[in-house]
Amino acid sequence: MDKYAILLGYFDKQQAIIQKLQNDVIHLDLSTWENGYVFALKTQQLFTALEDLFKQTAKAFENHIEDLGYYHRELLVRMNTAIPNIRPAVLSNESLILLDKLRAFRHFVRHGYGCELNEKELSILQESLRSQYQPVVNDLKVFRQYIIKLSST
Repeated sequence: MDKYAILLGYFDKQQAIIQKLQNDVIHLDLSTWENGYVFALKTQQLFTALEDLFKQTAKAFENHIEDLGYYHRELLVRMNTAIPNIRPAVLSNESLILLDKLRAFRHFVRHGYGCELNEKELSILQESLRSQYQPVVNDLKVFRQYIIKLSST
């Protein structure tokens, strides 16, 4: 089996999930307490779906992450790094900055048991997802084209 064809199939399936979650979070009305929690849940799902895509990409190309203590951050940095003779960078610097904010937010949602969500901070993150997410979409499209080339050779 061709590992790049497998990655392409996973990539397409995962992108549909990612697109739906991103659309859900940017259109959610954050004026109610309940919707703040829905936003938090869906935003952490969005990042997890992206991270799962990056894990499969790493598996297809370079296969492992060394420092498990900083796994989530290192995975993002690796996706922002071109690996000569292996693959181009998956993410631009612009995408890395936004996705690192999402990574930190997911960590807060998963581990901030005693903290309440702040509507203003959620609104700022939501606006970032509206105005700064397009580079992520573009980066994934470009990388998908790269995978298509590899899977057809």
